[in-house]
Parts: sequence; C-alpha cells; structure tokens
Amino acid sequence: MEGKLDIEQREKIINQKLEPIGETIISWAKKNSLDIKHVLDVINGKLHGTRGVPLKARMKIEEYFGNIFDQ
Repeated sequence: MEGKLDIEQREKIINQKLEPIGETIISWAKKNSLDIKHVLDVINGKLHGTRGVPLKARMKIEEYFGNIFDQ
C-alpha cells in the first residue's frame, strides 16, 4: 500500500491485533506505561511523535503494531 494510512485504517490494524487477546488501546497503553492521551494523539495524527514522550509512544506503537504511520 502506498501513501500514509488514514486514521480509520490505523484503528483497524490496532483493533485486529488487540481484540484476539482481549485488550483495548487503553489497557495496552497502561501495560506499556504510556499516557493514553499521547497514544491517541499520535494515532490520530494530532502529535507527530518526533520528540520526547510522544516519540516514546510512537516507537512503542510501531514496535507492537508495525509501521502504521508511513506506508
């Protein structure tokens, strides 16, 4: 797939990974010691995740869910 994934596509990928293990994005963020606001803002494109805490959140998201931001 070329281009960036939109928010709905990102959410679909995330849900496909979390539902089988009975997790939500909130519980996943807590397990990974991440602030849910930062996680949601990175997923929704409100934060780019290039510095500081949002970068940490983006790195964890990409580590678990794959490269869902730049495809």
